[in-house]
Formats: sequence, structure tokens, C-alpha cells
Amino acid sequence: MEKINFNNLDQDMYFFSLKCGLKVYIVPFKNQKNYYAILGTKYGSFDVAFKDSNNKKITTPYGTAHFLEHKMFEQENGEDPFTFFAKSGVNTNASTTFDNTRYYIWGINNLEENIDYLLNFVFEPYFTSENVSKEKGIIKEEILMYEDDPEWALDDNMRKNLFSVLPIREKIAGSVFEIEKITKEDLYNAYNTFYNPSNMFLVIGGAVQPEKMETLLKNHEKLNSIKAKGKIKRAEYQEPNEVREEFQELYMNVKLPKIRYSIKINKDKFKDFKEIELNMYMGVIMSSLFGGTSDFKEKVTTEELTTGFYVEKNNYANYLTLDITAESDKADLFIDEINNTLQKIKIKNSELERIKKVWIASEIRMIDNVEATVDNIYSDLILYDKVYTNRIDMIKELNIKKLNKFIKELDLTNKSLVMILPNEEEHVN
Repeated sequence: MEKINFNNLDQDMYFFSLKCGLKVYIVPFKNQKNYYAILGTKYGSFDVAFKDSNNKKITTPYGTAHFLEHKMFEQENGEDPFTFFAKSGVNTNASTTFDNTRYYIWGINNLEENIDYLLNFVFEPYFTSENVSKEKGIIKEEILMYEDDPEWALDDNMRKNLFSVLPIREKIAGSVFEIEKITKEDLYNAYNTFYNPSNMFLVIGGAVQPEKMETLLKNHEKLNSIKAKGKIKRAEYQEPNEVREEFQELYMNVKLPKIRYSIKINKDKFKDFKEIELNMYMGVIMSSLFGGTSDFKEKVTTEELTTGFYVEKNNYANYLTLDITAESDKADLFIDEINNTLQKIKIKNSELERIKKVWIASEIRMIDNVEATVDNIYSDLILYDKVYTNRIDMIKELNIKKLNKFIKELDLTNKSLVMILPNEEEHVN
């Protein structure tokens, strides 16, 4: 077991791999009674096409990863994992994104017993034609429930506008039409390929004893019965840099217009930057241009151009998106202000140093938070295939010369706008 220190602070992480290929990361907290654990796989809604262990090409319907996540909670013996954990006073849940599926538990009681159960139910799939058919109605209701949500509409339609080929064009849960096509064979094909311990991670933080947990996991009967598998062969896609649609107007039940302004950026153009550096320098730009102390924030607030907005970045395969979402009855003026702000980006070294200090303080505060620490470790594994335990040093190394190089290479021309207008303003042909 390897011991790794976080940022020269009073916090360590322990790492080891099991024979089956599962990678385990443990962060013990000295003064915490609670724990938080994630068991996850690098398999999300993006992975609809791949090759199985026999090199056979497999294509599954959109929404299969999310459907599979739901079905993992149905056990052959009829026991409900939610009920089991609840009896132990522990919470459990699961989620599926474009690039991963995770199962997590959090609480204060019976850590070893609950980790044992978590592993057993995730590594014991039980799919039948009957239980798959039954689940379709539940998933369809979930899909339909979100169709009338403006925030989901902004997100779903923007991805379709930005991307022409990548499967992230489609909803994570799929469509009602696609769900109807899912079979137990689709679920087993996906499960046997991606729920491969070599493609998975277990991250545990809080009140945990690393040596005790290592012994439990290395002697775990289910894990010892699984053989490590080779590298997964995923489908490759040729996505154009240009957006598919530059503008879309929708009408929904909203009081004020809602907008999503997004820019599509190809990561491959930044040859001299590590992927984490891309995210950090983009974070600097977001903070400087649109943060709480920015000129943009002051102007749109003072001139009442919006009732509220937020800015985020997202990573989709080899693309990064900058997304600005707002509610505004002066949408045209708000959009003009975005364009003016992005037209010529200039960030002073003093501003960069201010942002770095804020980030370092945040990293130091976060080290006392069990959930945030575990989530960040898991996110690093999914996005970067490694854990960055020296993030404070990396923040310190950010410099104005490389920031300017990043800005110079940044192409902001591939953009799209989605607007949702109140129903009463429906367009008349």
C-alpha cells in the first residue's frame, strides 16, 4: 500500500490495486466520525459503441448506462440495497453521467459491512426480460418528467447544437423510443465490458482504517473470483470543430426568457498544455471575466440585464465547453455584454495572482471536508486517469506567460445560443 501526502498538508491518501484490477484510494480523517465511499466505473451514456472481450462490435441503445445503473439495485434474492443500507443507518444512491457511473454510500455506522455489501451487489448483476420490461415504464416516466423543465431543455438542446457526431448529443437517460429497444442482452454486454474492475475505482474517505480496509478487500470472496480484463476498445468519432447549429429558439412555460450561451473548444489544439492545465487556465478566465468581482458581473447587475446567471465549463471527450446560463428580460443586451467581454481578453498578472490565492485558500479549506475530498479524487480519476495530490503546487505554477499563450490559442468562434421564451410570445408564422 502506497502512502501519498496531499499538498504538504496534514492529510494523506493510501493507494493499492487488487488482483482483479480494482484501484483503491483511501483517505483517513483523524477527527471525523462519518465516512463517504464511491464505487465507480468509467462507463457513461457516451459509451454506446464498443467491442466485447471477443472483439465483437457492440452497439447499445442510448440510455443503456443509466438503465443499467437502475437495474443494479434489483438483486436475484429479492433484497433491496436501499433497505439494507437504511437498516444500518447509512444512505446510498447512484448516478450516471456522460463518462461514468457511480454508486455511493455515506454515514457513520458499520463501514466494513457496508463496503462488503456495496461490492457484492454491484458485482452481482441480475437482469431478466421481465425485470427489464418492468423498468422501462419507470425510466420513461423519469424522461417525460424532465421534458418540461427549462433547465434540462437548455442543456439537452445546447448539446445537440454544439455536437454533430459525439453521442453526448443524446440525453443521458435516452429517449422513450430508445429505452423501448433495450434488452437484457444489451445490459449484460455493457456490464461485462465496463463493470470490469480494471475499469473501476473505489474511493473511501473519513473514519476509515487503511490497513483494516486493505485486509478486507484483499480477502473479499467476490473480488477474488473476478479475473482482471484487458483494455476496453471504445468507438472513435470524428467530431468537427464547428457547431451544428448557431441559434435555437424554444417556447416553454417560463416567466422570463432563459438563455444558454456556449462555446465549443477543441482540446487537441493546446499541444503544450496538460489537460488539467487547460481546465485551470480556463478557470482563471472564467473567474476573471465573469466572477463575483468582475466588471461583467457589476455591469449586468447594476443595469439589471439579468436576474441571475452562472458560468461553468464542461469536458466532453476531447472538447471543452464554456457555458453561460442566465434569466433575463433584456436577453439581447445581456448577450451583447458577453460578446464584448469575450472580444479581447486581457488579464493582468495581479489578477492572476489574486485568483491563485483564492484557489489555494479553497484547497486548504476543502482538505477538512470528507465528501469534497472523495469527490475530487474520483473526478480526477475519471477525467485524468490519475489523482493530483499536489494541486496547490500546480496552482502556484500558473503564470502570466502561459496564461497569455492559452488565451492566444483559444478559439471562441464556435458558439451557439439557445433561448427559451415564454409561451405567450410564441412565434407566428
